[in-house]
Amino acid sequence: MMQRLKKVFRDFVFGSMGLAVMNAVLSLLVYPAIERQSGAAMQGRILFFTSLATLMGSAFGCGANYGRLKIYSEEKETENGEYNIFLLISAVIVLAITLLAVLVKRDSAGAGFFGVFAVIYATTVRFYSDAGFRLELKYGHYSLFYIAAGAGYLLGLLLFYVTGQWILIFLCGELFAILYAVIFSGIYRRPFFRRTGRFGQHLKVLFSLSGSFLLSDSVSAADRMLLPLLVSNGDELTSLYYYASLVGKIVSLVSTPLNGVLSGHISRKEGGLSRKGFLKILLLMLGVFLLATLLAVFGSHLFVWLFYRDYYETVKPLFLMANAGQVVFFICNTMMVIVLRYTRTRNQLIVSISYIAVFFGLTIPLILNFGITGMAAGILGANVFKFLMYAVIGFFGLRKEA
Repeated sequence: MMQRLKKVFRDFVFGSMGLAVMNAVLSLLVYPAIERQSGAAMQGRILFFTSLATLMGSAFGCGANYGRLKIYSEEKETENGEYNIFLLISAVIVLAITLLAVLVKRDSAGAGFFGVFAVIYATTVRFYSDAGFRLELKYGHYSLFYIAAGAGYLLGLLLFYVTGQWILIFLCGELFAILYAVIFSGIYRRPFFRRTGRFGQHLKVLFSLSGSFLLSDSVSAADRMLLPLLVSNGDELTSLYYYASLVGKIVSLVSTPLNGVLSGHISRKEGGLSRKGFLKILLLMLGVFLLATLLAVFGSHLFVWLFYRDYYETVKPLFLMANAGQVVFFICNTMMVIVLRYTRTRNQLIVSISYIAVFFGLTIPLILNFGITGMAAGILGANVFKFLMYAVIGFFGLRKEA
């Protein structure tokens, strides 16, 4: 047992290191540079499309990624071709969503439709591309995969200073990471399109997961996408909310390596989880929430003072509510991995549909009446609701004894 815990902890550290590097480059270098070069309003326009890229990646990229891990945990084998085909189908959907976003926003942040689509689809493929390292529990490579992305962002930042084209920053980062997976992972090797006899069933799993991720993760992108569409000065407010909530978002990114390690290990673990064990996990998550929220609020004071000092007094009142909402979101992501593994796949879809209904029903009126303060309150309330749903479904979906 101790050996397994040590391995899980070591893998978690490896995964965290890589993501820390990538997100440090984005948060401390890339976005502050964009704000200095182009201003808060332009930064908000760019955030709209980069958040859409993250949403498509977390939907279709993670749908393929987590779906492959789930299928492997049940069948002990997978075929590359099934997931390559799924990514090609996803390209058509992403293309349509990108077109709709550009038309509704009436803007491409100076990148043009095809530039925006290239960034969004590259991000989608990158979200899938760490699946091979997780399947094989190669978390050293998992870490280097994200470090490669960070290196690509740095190169892209240099190109941005020369050309003024922000899409080069994100294209370089995503393509560097994908290239690393092509070289060191087995998920892009031949045969490229071979399928199993259960391909139809597998495709249903992938689309079911992608749909549920699209619904649930749209909330994490909502602060950057709803404000420009609902409020007249929404592009600038998008940047202000980004400053207030960023440290909480960074803390929540811990869920990515944690969930990667958890899903990789439990996909190979035999046996189930008892209700008693699940209750212990719930108590642990509540403790993590309190600690992580305190750290995020303290970190927000320091971060905004150092990097966005002109806006410090404006966004300071949002620190507690905005960061608490992000931390609950991180906890829900971890709960999702556990509930997905040990209960029926349809439970994820049930949670996501309920969550998105509560979020939009709560948040849109709050934004229209209270602006970014309403956004913070809506995100926090919706994420608390999602946590309670996972707690109930997880508890009653498990046996009393595993």
